[in-house]
Amino acid sequence: MAFARSMLASILPAASAVAATVRPSHAAAPAPEPPRVAPGTLGPFLAGSVANELGDDEEAAQELARALAADPDDPVFQREAFLFAAAAGSPGLAALVPRGDDTLLGHLALADEAARKGNWPEAERLFGDLPRSPLNDLMRPILVAWAQQGGGHTDLALQTLAAPGTDNPFGALFALNAGEIATLAGRQNVAGEQLRMAQTLYAGNNVALTEALGRYLAGTGHILEAQAMVHALGRQIPLLGMVEGRLDAALALPLIADAKGGIARAYLGIAGLLQEQARAAPGGRGADPGNAEAEGFLLRFAIAMQPDLAPARLMLAELQLPDHPDAAIRILDGIPPTNPFEPLARLRRATLLGVSGHPAEARRLLEQLAHDLPQRPEPLQSLGDVLQDAKDWHGAADAYGRAIAVRGTLGHDDWPLLFSRAVAFDRGGDWPRAEADLQRAIRLAPDQPLLLNYLGYSLTERNRDLPQAQALIQRALDGKPDDGSIRDSLGWVLLRRDDVPGAVRVLEHAAEQTPEDPTVNYHLGVAYWMAGRRVEAEQQWHWALLLHPDPADASRIQSTLEASAGSGARPGTPLPPFFGPPMR
Repeated sequence: MAFARSMLASILPAASAVAATVRPSHAAAPAPEPPRVAPGTLGPFLAGSVANELGDDEEAAQELARALAADPDDPVFQREAFLFAAAAGSPGLAALVPRGDDTLLGHLALADEAARKGNWPEAERLFGDLPRSPLNDLMRPILVAWAQQGGGHTDLALQTLAAPGTDNPFGALFALNAGEIATLAGRQNVAGEQLRMAQTLYAGNNVALTEALGRYLAGTGHILEAQAMVHALGRQIPLLGMVEGRLDAALALPLIADAKGGIARAYLGIAGLLQEQARAAPGGRGADPGNAEAEGFLLRFAIAMQPDLAPARLMLAELQLPDHPDAAIRILDGIPPTNPFEPLARLRRATLLGVSGHPAEARRLLEQLAHDLPQRPEPLQSLGDVLQDAKDWHGAADAYGRAIAVRGTLGHDDWPLLFSRAVAFDRGGDWPRAEADLQRAIRLAPDQPLLLNYLGYSLTERNRDLPQAQALIQRALDGKPDDGSIRDSLGWVLLRRDDVPGAVRVLEHAAEQTPEDPTVNYHLGVAYWMAGRRVEAEQQWHWALLLHPDPADASRIQSTLEASAGSGARPGTPLPPFFGPPMR
């Protein structure tokens, strides 16, 4: 994304500058002496660099702080210590801004510190001097306006945020912040106009708009309309249904206590805009890692200005996943129990504990959450996920069943719940109930490739209804032709139906699509064996073993190799392990 690239280009240090500080010169003689490295700096610098590469922002910040303490005049250590501290949300960030720094992060750190101290003219000056870039040009007027409001200049702040026009993509964000400034200043008429304009410009409801406009409406006697907005948001984002009651109760409270809170929510809104644009971009959210970095910096600044800003903490925790669940948990721990969004934080914290090796604690938290929210299926569904990850198939199936009972009448969007219980039944050895759930889920979502493929592959493994199995898998592949695992299922059912040439052709294509999938390579080896191509078959099985399959799958592949090497084994003759328990 252009915004993120522009921002990161202005804050990331040049790699050559970093390398020159820690590496001796290897130029031909007579070479100048290598740069002197102060004692006690090289180890922390290298450790911090490694931590940064691994994505551990907190460790990187700590190590660079040690390097800077050992050599406080080194400009590279100054720059790196500041950058890593900003990424980690370390306290006292303004004191780490390098001398002469003219980057976005430096300006924001100093401006935020001025705002915290109530030095609003200085905050306004620093926000106004942000370097020119697409992202900065968006942020500048919003942050300047909040600094002006902090200094008591409401009219000037509203003028700074004068509506840029309905054709401006940032018009909704400008109007939202103008409405929040007017609300804080008690300008109810202006607040209503601006917030209604934001409602018109936003495509549907979102959390920030619902909180701002909802509380304005409640404060001006329109409580039913405010509650309707909250309920509409819950329908639009089903997970927020968990906190509808709390959001309703919060409508009577002010949203922003002062201009510092406004700055925090401004950072949150801009980070949300980056998130929306990243999701809409080709390739989705993961297409531009720089965008996630920019979003993370903004969320850190939001939390530094308002530590209990729950939406910022929830968003930042998601950015830490899946590689750093412990860091995500620490971020979520900053949401107090009284916050309207706290149940969402508890739910996420429990699932993170489950994936980080603490299933018992995760189960305890989710059972308590299910007790606290008896009308919501989400805690029980997450409990099923945790138990399934722990391979407690019977416990998982029970949890999913309880979630289904709470859900009541199931609709199209509820097929994942049935699918999850079907998998738990299947892995627990109860295929009839698994099949019943799969059939029921397909009736709810008849074109869902995951359902069609799972049922078709499972029937194939059990040598049942093979024509139906092939039809199901073909429907799945028609809906998702780039999925190598579905193509693998099609090849497997063709082999089961004795179409060896067709199976070889399809499985070779599947192996091209997913070359590092042990199951696909095992299946291709079976097809080669059935086609009389012994050497190629054994090569595929050896390759499949090198791809680190699950222990049970590895045992199956090894048994196949041993059987193929046994006396009298001839290519084209089925070997017993071929059609054993499913390898998915």
